[in-house]
Formats: sequence, C-alpha cells, structure tokens
Amino acid sequence: MKTSRLEQRLITYSTLMMSLVAIGGLGFGVYSGSHSILFDGYFSVIAVAIKLLMFFIVRLVERQTSDRFQFGFWHLEPMVLVLEGAFVFVIAIYALVNGVIGIIGGGHAVEFGAASVYAVLFTVLNGSFFFYVRNRNRTLKSRLIQYDNVSWLVDAMLSAGLMVSFLLAWWLQQTQWAWLSVYVDPLLLVLLAIAMFPMALEILMPSFREVLGMAPEPLDARVQEKVSAIVKRYGFIGYETYVEQHGRGRFIEIHILVPDDYHVETLKMLDVIRQELADALGKPSPHRWLTISFTCDEKWMSP
Repeated sequence: MKTSRLEQRLITYSTLMMSLVAIGGLGFGVYSGSHSILFDGYFSVIAVAIKLLMFFIVRLVERQTSDRFQFGFWHLEPMVLVLEGAFVFVIAIYALVNGVIGIIGGGHAVEFGAASVYAVLFTVLNGSFFFYVRNRNRTLKSRLIQYDNVSWLVDAMLSAGLMVSFLLAWWLQQTQWAWLSVYVDPLLLVLLAIAMFPMALEILMPSFREVLGMAPEPLDARVQEKVSAIVKRYGFIGYETYVEQHGRGRFIEIHILVPDDYHVETLKMLDVIRQELADALGKPSPHRWLTISFTCDEKWMSP
C-alpha cells in the first residue's frame, strides 16, 4: 500500500512537471520556428496523457481485485507500457520522416537565440528530473516508474541535442559554411529519431510478451527448480507448472502428481508442503497469485 502511494506521488509530480515542459516546448517552438522544439513539445503533450493513464492504473492495481476483475488489474500495466513504447516508436518515425523531408526541402532558418535559451534551460530541467525519479525508484523498484522515466530521458536527450545543434548552427553562421546552418534542425530530428528507436523497443518487447501471456523464462525456470526439489524430497511422481506475469502481478499454478498409495495422515501435512514450496519461491507478496494442488490423476494437471 505504501509503495503504491509513493508511485502515485511520483507519477503526479512527473505529470505536473511534464505539463510545464510541454507548454514551454510548444511556446518556444512557435516563437523560434524550430521544428525540433515543436517536436519536443508534441512529445511532452502525449507523454502527459500517458502519465495520467499510468496514475489511473496504479490506483486500480492498488485495489487488487473487484467483482468484475476477480484476478486483479495487473494486466493493465503491460498494456499501458505497450502504449508508451508504441508512442515513442511512432514519434521517432514522425521525427525521422520530418527530418528527411526538411533536408530534402533545403532546410529552414531558426531563431537560435530563443532556441538556445530553451535548449539550455530544459536540458537542465529534464535531466535533473530524470535523475531524481531514478534515485527515488531505487527504493520502490517499480517497473512502471522505470519505464515512465524513459520519457524524461528522451526529453533530456532532445533538449541536449538541441543545445549542441544550435551551438553548431551558430558557429556555422560565423564561417564560410553558413549556408549549412539551415540543415542543422532537420538533421537533428533524424539523429534523435535513430536514438529513440532502441528505447522504444526496450519498453515494447517485454511488455508485449506479457500482453500475449508468454511465460517469463527466469520465473518459469525458478518455479520448476523449486518444485522439482519438493517432488524428489517427498517421493511424488511428477508435476506440471504454469506461470504468467502481467506487470507486477505474477501468476503461478503448480500441480503435483501423487502416487495412488501415498499416505497422508492429515490435510495439514499437504498445507505444510504448500508452505514450504511457497517459501522456496520467495517472500509472500500481494502481487503473487499462487495455486498449489495435489492429485493422483493426471487429467487434473492440465489447465
């Protein structure tokens, strides 16, 4: 519960700060005529919308279950992360296309004075907030916060790239290559787009696997290792395991095949084995959904 409250607070701070960045980006972009700054502003506006959605999902996950969603709301986490990854990917394609069109079209002039002020100011702001959130998340260890913080890293990269490119353009204007300065802004868009693609994939790939319900290999291997040890120790015949992960929610289903003549004095003995296996799988958590069953008939071991 405390972790969820801290997540909500961090996302709230992040949303408010990103709103200021969005307003600044759009305002400076219109004034300076820089497509790169406008692109930064558009990115921030959509990032604000995704952060609001994340806040809503964290509130739902805190409820754990409801009459309608009896397995909880964990499945919403990878869905919103897929949305964020897709957003970063699409915005990168947008930047790449616009940059290429700008270069082919002969570039365009930029008011570098105002643009440079924006670049320096927001490089410091975005970078500082990125490190602040990352430092706070070392305690929380929230994957949602970790990937949400990617938007601050991207924004910091955008602003830093703007700062470097504007300095380069200003320098070019003082030289015999001044005619090249009009290409700096669209070229920057292309370079930033290329840098954003790996970030988008880093969010998309694991989240998409969870949306599809693919078994996470580390969790699957750990569960099989611990169950195998229990089966050998107590003389059981075999077992079947099924695992899924949706956001912070881990779903583990274990079926253990017991010999027909296996002697069980009381049902309490089976609960003791369940507890031993649960402890072997790690500390209990409200985000772990663990089911352990015992049967003498293999037909009850398949889902």
